[in-house]
Amino acid sequence: MAMMELSAVRRRGSGKELTRKLLSRGKVPGVMYGKGLESRPVEFERRDLEKFLGVARRGTVIVRLSVQDGDDQKESFAVLKETQTNPKTDRVIHVDFYEVAFGKKFRIEVPIRVKGKAAGIEQGGIVEQVTRSLEVECLPKNVPEFLEVDVTPLEIGHSLHLKDITFPEGVVPLEKEMSATIVSVHAPRVEEVVTVVPEEAAAAAETAEGASVAEPGEKEK
Repeated sequence: MAMMELSAVRRRGSGKELTRKLLSRGKVPGVMYGKGLESRPVEFERRDLEKFLGVARRGTVIVRLSVQDGDDQKESFAVLKETQTNPKTDRVIHVDFYEVAFGKKFRIEVPIRVKGKAAGIEQGGIVEQVTRSLEVECLPKNVPEFLEVDVTPLEIGHSLHLKDITFPEGVVPLEKEMSATIVSVHAPRVEEVVTVVPEEAAAAAETAEGASVAEPGEKEK
């Protein structure tokens, strides 16, 4: 399990104007929420947040959040739930964190990573990752950064399924269909080549085929 630390400040107020001011000052608004917990608006220093996101985007990370609220400072554990970005600049403009109790199980989406070079590639096959993440249930301390599958032995026509994944101790998949496909290797798709005969040529061919051959010296009547 990867764990990082991040600081935030309790945010006062809301609205587009406040958001613009925060972003212009190098801060990013966010919200913290959890099961049975009141939502808390917060703000982060952009530099610290982007450093965290650089790691969190590669896998699941538990973050120890320290939130300054006036003279009080509270710590809690959370996972990144959602990020919003500016469509023009691709910069983060809002983040959501889901708070978790360190001694209680919760559900979380964990990415799947593929390792190795499938044997089917040497046969001209194509590797297709059908499932890119799985929802699991576990304690925060047992959250895997990612789930890894080795595709090395896969030949064309072979697949890896949910039943082939080895889960860390204490981590249970919520998907119950154990035959669900994770990765498969299939032959390249061959497109059928169709030769199109121009309409004029086709018409001429039909005319020639249906025409009668005149006897030598025969005249039209």
